[in-house]
Amino acid sequence: MGAVKTKFRTRLALRSRTHSRRRNIVEQLTRITNFRESEVKSWYRLFYADCPDGLLTEPVFVNFYVNFFLSGDEGRKIAMAKRIFHAFDRDGSGTVDFREYLTGMSALLRGSVVEKLKWAFNMYDLDGNGEISRVELHNVLKLILELRNPEATMDDLAALDRPIDRLCDRVFETLDKDRDGKLQIREFVEGVRMNPRVLCLSDEEEMLASLTQDHSQTPHASNLVDFSQASHS
Repeated sequence: MGAVKTKFRTRLALRSRTHSRRRNIVEQLTRITNFRESEVKSWYRLFYADCPDGLLTEPVFVNFYVNFFLSGDEGRKIAMAKRIFHAFDRDGSGTVDFREYLTGMSALLRGSVVEKLKWAFNMYDLDGNGEISRVELHNVLKLILELRNPEATMDDLAALDRPIDRLCDRVFETLDKDRDGKLQIREFVEGVRMNPRVLCLSDEEEMLASLTQDHSQTPHASNLVDFSQASHS
């Protein structure tokens, strides 16, 4: 009988600690994100339903992303999914906890222009060294165009290399104030905030559309680069 009581008390204590931890997390994230308390609670339930241990792994996220966006080359979707995952994974642990996940979603869905730009910077920064090189910018821009146009052939995409190079030249000419060939987060955020069309891909997309003659309208999660509609505030 004593063993049963002990086990029962242990379960109650564990449940109490779990509720206390959840309350603390919800209160904290309500303060630091752009979500209301009721929304944080909803996100919490959804996250832990899919990730009972509280950690989202890269394979799980990649699988979700690839299955959600049905059209397009699987290899390209996997590459973009990994970039998005690593933008969420701020501490580089290889997993995303609920705090990382919700602060990322807050920036993407409800964030100011500056918050969205900081998040986008992390996606462009492929090696995580706090700087964006021309090669990194070119590779991510091309990947975004590939995903927006899943019907494009490799020849179509190869034809975009020079236009993307010109776009990169324009970006660095505009944003790279110290002319060191790399963009720091301050240069990137302030530069794009003041020049929101500098990263607009409309010309390159029109060119790709003319090549494929079938511009895809498939929904995608790669609109992070176009800040042409952003305010300067």
